[in-house]
Amino acid sequence: MIFNRLFYLVTLFAFFQNTLSAQSIAVARAQPLGSTITVRGLVTNGVELGTIRYLQDGTAGIAAFPGTGSVTGFDTSVFPGDSIEVTGTLVSYHQLLEISPITAFSVISSGHPLPKPKAISLVEISDAYQSQLLEFECISFANAGGIFSSGGTFSISDSEGVSAKVSLRSGHPMLGSSIPVGPIRITAILSTFDGFLLLPSSTDDLATETCLYFLQKPMQTDIATSGFKLHWETSLPTNCTLHLGTNPNPNTLMSVTGYSGDHTYLFANLSPGTIYWVQVEAEHNGGSIFSEPIPLVTRSNSSGETRAFFNQGIDPAFLNGFVVAGETKEAVLFETIERIDSAKQTIDVAVYNNNRSDITNALKAAHARGVRVRYVASLSASNTALNPAPAFPVLYGNTVTIMHNKFMVVDVDLPDKSWVMGGSMNWTSQNINTDFNNTLFIQDQSLARAYTLEFEEMWGSGNLLPDTTKSRFGPAKQDNTPHQFNVGGNLVESYFSPSDHTTSHIETVLRSAQSELLFGAFSFTKNELGDALVDVHNFGVPMRGIIENINDSGAEYQQLLDNGVNVRHHYQSGDFHHKYGVVDAIDWTSDPTVVTGSHNWSTAAETNNDENTLILHDPVLATLYKAEFERRWEEFPTSVQTIQDQTFEVFPNPTTGWLELRGLPKTSGTIQVKNTLGQVLLSKNEVFGNQSRLNVSGLNPGQYFVTFISAHAIASVSFQKI
Repeated sequence: MIFNRLFYLVTLFAFFQNTLSAQSIAVARAQPLGSTITVRGLVTNGVELGTIRYLQDGTAGIAAFPGTGSVTGFDTSVFPGDSIEVTGTLVSYHQLLEISPITAFSVISSGHPLPKPKAISLVEISDAYQSQLLEFECISFANAGGIFSSGGTFSISDSEGVSAKVSLRSGHPMLGSSIPVGPIRITAILSTFDGFLLLPSSTDDLATETCLYFLQKPMQTDIATSGFKLHWETSLPTNCTLHLGTNPNPNTLMSVTGYSGDHTYLFANLSPGTIYWVQVEAEHNGGSIFSEPIPLVTRSNSSGETRAFFNQGIDPAFLNGFVVAGETKEAVLFETIERIDSAKQTIDVAVYNNNRSDITNALKAAHARGVRVRYVASLSASNTALNPAPAFPVLYGNTVTIMHNKFMVVDVDLPDKSWVMGGSMNWTSQNINTDFNNTLFIQDQSLARAYTLEFEEMWGSGNLLPDTTKSRFGPAKQDNTPHQFNVGGNLVESYFSPSDHTTSHIETVLRSAQSELLFGAFSFTKNELGDALVDVHNFGVPMRGIIENINDSGAEYQQLLDNGVNVRHHYQSGDFHHKYGVVDAIDWTSDPTVVTGSHNWSTAAETNNDENTLILHDPVLATLYKAEFERRWEEFPTSVQTIQDQTFEVFPNPTTGWLELRGLPKTSGTIQVKNTLGQVLLSKNEVFGNQSRLNVSGLNPGQYFVTFISAHAIASVSFQKI
C-alpha cells in the first residue's frame, strides 16, 4: 500500500512538473533570443504553408520550424486542430519569432476546431498579432478577376485605402484559382517574415460578403473663405451624418439629406483661413461606418502672392512677359532675411542644415524684439550657425534617418502677414551660392496653418518649448494636415513625408502631362516615378530631364536612358539640388503644374525622412520654372557649333549606334570621342567631307563629346548614347 501511494505521488509529481514546464506563448515570446522554451498551443495550419506550423494559445501566437538539428517527424505528424507541446530554441528569422530547432514535441489531442479569428482592421496590424489567426472585412484585391498564377505576394486594400500583402508559397493549394472580385472577408495567419504578410490556407479563407464601406474617401472641392464642398461615395445606399469641429474630435452634427451611395454636402458660414476636422458617419440597415476624421481648410483672406526665386539665373526668353521675383543668390538671401525681419509675432523654422550666421542673426534679432522663434533642425546634419545654442529654442530630430525639411512659417495668426517659405534650398553657403536651387515665398494663412500643424507634430506642442515626449518624426508621424488649398484662386496641394504618400501624388502630376514634361532631380531612385516617366514618354509627350546623382543605389538614370527618355547627367560644378517637375507649361488649356519642395524622388524621402512638398496648379509659376529649366539645359555643351562658316552638328542625337557628322570642312583632320571626364574613347584620322559617319555602338549609354581637330579649326559638340 505504501509502495502504491509512493508510486502515485512520484507519477503525479512528474505530471505536474511536465505541465508546469510549459509557458504561455506570450511569456515565451518575451524570453531572450537563444532561450530554450516549451509552449502548448493549437495548430492553425498544415502543409499548405510548408513545414512550418503556427500555433497559438489564449495569450499569443508563435511559429515552430523544424530546421537543422530538429527531431524528425514534426511536419508529417502535426496538423491543423492539433493541440501540441513544443520545446526548442527561440530565434528570430527575418523578423519572425520561431521555435527552431525543435528538440521535442508531442501531440496532446487532435480534431479541435481552429481558434476563432481575431477581427481587426489592416491599419491595426502589428507585432502584437504575430503568428495569430486574424480576420479582415471589406477587403479587395488589386488584381481582382485575375488568377493566383504563381507563388508570391498579392496586394490587398480595405475600405479606408489601407494596403497589405497576401503571400502564397510555391505549391499552395490556392494557386490556379481565381482572384475574388468585389469585397471579401479574409481569414489568414499574420507572418512578419521581412514585413507583414497574410497567409490564408485555402480559398475557404476568402469569403465573399456584402459590406458597407467608402468607395471614395471624402474629397474637398470649391474651397471658399466661408466654406467648401465635400463629396464621398459609399458601397451601399446610406443615410449620412457629418461631424464637424476645429480639432481631431469633431462633435457638431449635421444631417445629410438623401438615402444614396453618392453624397455631396456644401459647408457654409465657416471662418476664413481655418482648419476644420470632418468625419462622415454612414448608416445602412442599422449598421454604421465612420470615415477617419480629416482636416480641411477654408480659403484665407490673404493675398495669395507667390514669389519664386532661383539662385543661379533663368532664361528670359521663356518668361512670356512674366517677372520672376529673383534669380540671384543675393535676391533669395535678401528675401529670406526680409521675411524674418518683418515678422511681428511668430517664426517657425524647419531646415535641414544651417551655416549662415546672417540668417541666424536675423532670427536672434527677431527673438530679441519679442517674436516667438521656434526651430527644428536635423539631428544628423551640421548646423554650425546654431552653435553656440541661440537664445530661442532648437529641437534636433529624426533618429531614424534625417529631418530634411526646408520650410519657414511667419506670423501664422495674421492673415495679411502670414508667409510660408518652401523649396529645395538649405541655409548653407554652398546651397545658396554654388548649388542650383529654387525657393518659394507664399503669402497665405491657410497654408501657414497647415505648415504650423506639421511643425508642431515634430515640436510636440503648441507652446514655446518643445515636448520631446510627444514629438514625432519620420515614420512615427501621422497624415494630419489639409492637402487642398485655394491660394490666390489657384489650387495648391501640400504633402509631408513620410506620412502622406507623397510619391503617389507626384506620380499623378507626372502622368497628367499632355504637351510637355520637364523634371530636375538631385537624387532619383523611386521606381514608380521612373516608370511613370517612361509611360508618359511612350505616350508621345515631349520630355526632358536633368539628374545630379546618377550613381545612387537604384538610380533611375540608366533606365530612363534605356527607354529613350531625353535625360542628362548634371556634371558641371555646383550640385543640381532641385527636386521639381514642370507639366504643360507651354499649354495653358491643359493644367500647367509645378511640383517642388525638399522631397528627393527617392525611397528614403518617401518612407523615412521628414520632407515637405507643394504641388502648384499655376500657369505663371509653371512658366517661371520652365525658364529655369531651359537655362540649365542650355548650360550643357551645345550639339551645334560653327566651323569656317559651316554648322557642325551630329545626328541623330540621342543615338543608338551611328552618328552622322554634318558640316565638316573637306580637309584632313581628327575626330575624337570623349567622355565627361575628358578621356578619349575613340579617335579617327582621315579626310572628312560635309557628311561623315562615326560608329559609336560600342559606347555605354551616357553623355559624350565629339571633337573635330584640323590644322585650321577645332569644334566640339555633345551627344547622348542610348
